[in-house]
Amino acid sequence: MKKMRTLRDDWTEEDVNFLSKFGVKAKVGHMYLTIDEDERYYEIRKHFEERWKPLLWSHDGWGYEYSSEEFEKSEYFLLWHWRPCGYPQPLDNYKEASFDEPRICKKCGCGRVQTNPIRINKLSKHGFWTFFSWLIDEFFVSEKVYEEVFAPHGIEKRSVIKGGKVVDGVYQLVIPVIDEDLDLNDREHWKCQVCGETKYTMNHHHYPFFPQPENPLPGIFKTKEYFGAGHDGHQAQHQIILSRDVADKLIKSKDIKKEWLIPCRRKKD
Repeated sequence: MKKMRTLRDDWTEEDVNFLSKFGVKAKVGHMYLTIDEDERYYEIRKHFEERWKPLLWSHDGWGYEYSSEEFEKSEYFLLWHWRPCGYPQPLDNYKEASFDEPRICKKCGCGRVQTNPIRINKLSKHGFWTFFSWLIDEFFVSEKVYEEVFAPHGIEKRSVIKGGKVVDGVYQLVIPVIDEDLDLNDREHWKCQVCGETKYTMNHHHYPFFPQPENPLPGIFKTKEYFGAGHDGHQAQHQIILSRDVADKLIKSKDIKKEWLIPCRRKKD
């Protein structure tokens, strides 16, 4: 496992020439650059630091790159990126249309319980996808992907509505929520002053591994805990955990990428 840095900026020709001295290939214009956190990184950061203040965080991010051995050793993975498509409908009151809205905390967004089919405005060309925002812990699948990947694990499905009609061959996965607390004591979190629920940071790439439950569910499941920004009432999401079997099949079908997975580890591992 290596710690990596991601540098972002609108690079000038002078910047490109400077970066080339460190073996970093860049082009003029807006571009993300990923490099090891080594001596090169600290020299580059020192050069640009004054220019990037006070928004240093928006120019210099970090994460981890995992070895093949670390992936092979993992039984479960956190899905931290996905293929987005469309938004829940109606955009101004999707909570009322598909959920028990009075149970949703107006301050932090926790407590969402689905009561009706979710309405969508677009269909993805992929077999496994979610929205661009708001309900990013609800996933949709083609019939083929459902039958080949999720049905063998006993995962149920729901109908999906588009334009007032049930969509043929596309379903929402009924992803179970595991009833087990995760060890998240080292993660940034916020406690809601209204409902008392805790939300944890979604900056998972800032941590080496994601904690694995002692008794994980088969196939795919949601964390018991909520995640999202502490101040944003819309973003209260469970996180999605995939078993190796499901992850391998979705990678093979090109519905996810290996780079979108963070290996899970039990505390004792």
